This record gives sequence, C-alpha cells and structure tokens, in this order.
Amino acid sequence: MIDTESFRGRMKKPFVFTVGIALAITLGGCASQGSAQTGGGSNSTNEVVAESEPVAPVTPGTTNDAIKAGWLAGTAKPKFGSGTADKVDVVATGPVKPKYGNTTIVIAVRNNTSDTITSVEATGVAKDKTGKIIGSGSSQGFNPSSIPAGGIALGYVYYGSEIPASAKIDFTVASQPLQGDPYFQDLTIDEANLVGDVITGQATNNSSFTLNGPYGVEVTCFDKENKILSKTGDFATPDADLAPGQSVTFQANLYDNSCPKFLVGASGYGPLF
Repeated sequence: MIDTESFRGRMKKPFVFTVGIALAITLGGCASQGSAQTGGGSNSTNEVVAESEPVAPVTPGTTNDAIKAGWLAGTAKPKFGSGTADKVDVVATGPVKPKYGNTTIVIAVRNNTSDTITSVEATGVAKDKTGKIIGSGSSQGFNPSSIPAGGIALGYVYYGSEIPASAKIDFTVASQPLQGDPYFQDLTIDEANLVGDVITGQATNNSSFTLNGPYGVEVTCFDKENKILSKTGDFATPDADLAPGQSVTFQANLYDNSCPKFLVGASGYGPLF
C-alpha cells in the first residue's frame, strides 16, 4: 500500500515528457491564486496574412462526463469552474497539506483547447507573504491522462519540503496535443467501492492494443459538499501485459485520509515502440 506522500514516481519505467506551451491560469480555491505565461512576438513584414477562421468555444465537460466515459468512478460529483478559453487551467485546488517533510496539493485541471491533450504537467511555485519563493512543486500525473476538449482531470502537485498552509501558490500548466498512441493509457473503471478504509475495484483495457504495467490507481477524496480533500494511490494487480478486454483489480488504502466521497482513475503504459 502506498500513501500519496510516498507515491512519487509510481511508474517504474522511465517517463518521456515533451514540454508543451506554458499557460497562464487564474483560479480560486484553498491555495492562493497567481499567474505566469511565456510566448509572444510580432511580425513587421508587409506580407498579407489571411484571417483565420474563428475558433468555436469549447463546451465545458462535467465530472459526470468523465464517469460516463469510464475514466473516473466513485461517489463524488464535484462541479468545477469553466476555466479560461483556449487554455488548460487549474480550476480547483485542495488544501495545502504538509506532512512528513513534504507537501501535496490536489488540483483539478480543465482542457479548454479544441484538442485532446496529454503530457499535462502542472508546476506550483510557493511564495511567502513577502513574495519570496519558498518552494517549487510539480505534478505526478493526472487521471484521465488524456483529456478531451472541455474535459477535466485530477492530479496533485508534490513538494519535497513542508510548505506552510498560508503560502501563495502560482500554478503554471503545460501540455501537448495528443498525436498517435498516448504514452500513458487510461483504463476504464468498471467498479469502485469504499470498503472500510480501502477503495476496491476493477479496471479494464478497452483500447485496441496491449498495455504494459505497472497500473497506477489514484484516489481523490472529497468532503460531503464535494470539495477536494486529499489524494492517495496504489497499484492494480496483476502487473503483467494487459491485452484488449482484459482487466486488473485494485485495493487502495486510505490510511488516515478522511474520504466521505471519492473518485478513482487508473492508467498503464501504452505501446512502447
């Protein structure tokens, strides 16, 4: 059983990550808001540039959409903000939770681009009241790992030090459009149950290709009002190649995390070559 604080690097195979475009975000939540952005430029030539077609606004998806698709399952039904048009935003955060020499902040991101995206990476810069940087954390993966246009995904930012709850957190999100087969492939959650202090269930490979383990299972806990509380994780079994239509089962320990409501997602490795 693996608690969130010791769950970094849950995939034992190397993670190949291509940085996309860093996007600015502004949000409300338990962590303080902030923003950052890169890019820009100008064209001083006399070349005539054709006007591009206006981009249709992306309809924000709901938690129910992710549940119906099978990428998430559980009893929580949170309603997240719509985010910013044409960007990937952090739209909700849990509390800053320092423990055992490190800190985690659970976050929800929304994809408001017109593409399905993958390789989502969130960075959280923590600052004290004077503006001094006191920590920098990074996300450890999201569920689902491939996020459709308008869709939401759950993850957390990890810090290797204890960040005070009063810290201001500036989040920056990077991603890239999905092209070809994803490196991390989401499993369909067939069943998810709260049994005592564990979350049990089954997940199936509904892709058209064989997946590779290990298969990480992430549980996000919510309070009775569907506000984010915490995150924990474990691995499904067996840790073996998973042909299309085959399933794995899981039992994720909640440890001392309060979890009146929950959502769970799972993923493995897609084709490696």
